[in-house]
Amino acid sequence: MGSSLWRPWTSLIALGVLAGTAKAEIKIDNIQAGDVVRYPVVILHGHATGENIAVGRDWASANKFSVTQGEFKALVELKPGVNMLVMQSGRDTMKYRVDYKPPTNGKKVLAVWIKASDEGDGYITAKPGDPLKIKEKMDIGLKLIQSFYAEAMHEAGYDRKTFGLELDADGHVIVHTVTVPKTGAEMRGMENNASWGFIYDQLKAQFPEAETHWCAMLGYSGYDPATKKSPGHYALGGGSLGAFGSASMVFWPASLKEVPKVFKDATPVDTAQFLDDSNSRDTVWANVATGLGAMAHEMGHTFGLPHSADPYCVMSRGFDYFNRVFCEVESPSAREPATKMAKPDEHTRWDAFMAARLNFNPYFQPDPPEPAKGASPTIKKDGDVITVSAEAGIRVWGTERDDTPAQFTEFRTTVGPKTLTLSEKDLIAKLGGDKPYRLTVIDDRGEQTVIDVNH
Repeated sequence: MGSSLWRPWTSLIALGVLAGTAKAEIKIDNIQAGDVVRYPVVILHGHATGENIAVGRDWASANKFSVTQGEFKALVELKPGVNMLVMQSGRDTMKYRVDYKPPTNGKKVLAVWIKASDEGDGYITAKPGDPLKIKEKMDIGLKLIQSFYAEAMHEAGYDRKTFGLELDADGHVIVHTVTVPKTGAEMRGMENNASWGFIYDQLKAQFPEAETHWCAMLGYSGYDPATKKSPGHYALGGGSLGAFGSASMVFWPASLKEVPKVFKDATPVDTAQFLDDSNSRDTVWANVATGLGAMAHEMGHTFGLPHSADPYCVMSRGFDYFNRVFCEVESPSAREPATKMAKPDEHTRWDAFMAARLNFNPYFQPDPPEPAKGASPTIKKDGDVITVSAEAGIRVWGTERDDTPAQFTEFRTTVGPKTLTLSEKDLIAKLGGDKPYRLTVIDDRGEQTVIDVNH
């Protein structure tokens, strides 16, 4: 931390001393002053002595976040360039510089609202006439997921790499409305995989499949209070498409200010009106955690990630704990009647193999070089001998099962060999049993090849 960054703030801290505070007691633990991030919404973890903390780019835009046992998590949306954040907790006041440099990578995640041919825009609300905030909710939801991806990569030991979003001149996520040539009843009547495939075909006809991934919300999702089922509501991801039902979207935050309030809302969900999609926790906050967590999970599949054996990884049911990424305290629910403070290792995260793979994913390079040409990696099996080859050089290779921690090797600082010869017997022994497994190899360009070995 350069001392020059602190000189302009000397008088501000001195005012705290005059007010009776021996020293400023606000401390940011996860981001250093002057750090440069490549995405707009940052999570700040820190310590403070007040009951809450106000954080913003200026006092007019500052939002309040609770402080529990001296710890807090706060969110702030940055503007491109230098951001001198202001913070206040109790009598302590501090400024903190965090810079935002938008990425230059042309690969983006696009926000898409899927609309049936005979229905208007909308999601299930308490009553007709409720204000619809589709764009606002998708904007905040995707920015929270983007921020989580980055912070989880940092916690795993990498740079804060994440995917890029398509933003307008004011920094808001652009939401594309796509009307499919089927009625709402037809879409709700389709089997989930067939619906997902149909939507995929519609989107790849409009958006470049090689340069974009699509986070699509299904605007026609319904709900039957008699059966407690929601036709047209599902979460599926793969290829370039992650698709998500909108039946619980009414609970989502529509602004950063609403995020802490929503993630602490222990109001039971009225299943006479709304789908409870919370993994049996039955509260507003849990529906939002599971909904946005599932979106983060399914988008992970679009980046080539499988399921994980780590119970807190976002690629397992660890996505249910998405709220803990943004709040120190978890409110009560049907499964946990008391308020709890989650342990540091009990929140949604990447497991080590997932993070290693994303580190080289083409969507996660903020300033990518000119793409190199060449064949994708290959994996060939001949008896016990497995040969892994990559013209661009191997960066990551590993084996895994959904129920078994991965065994992997990464070449993080230098490009690895172009060819490796492996013994399947050794691989199986390290995985702990002679069962089907996956073998993955990623080259220097982030190109990935995966084979399922069933013997």
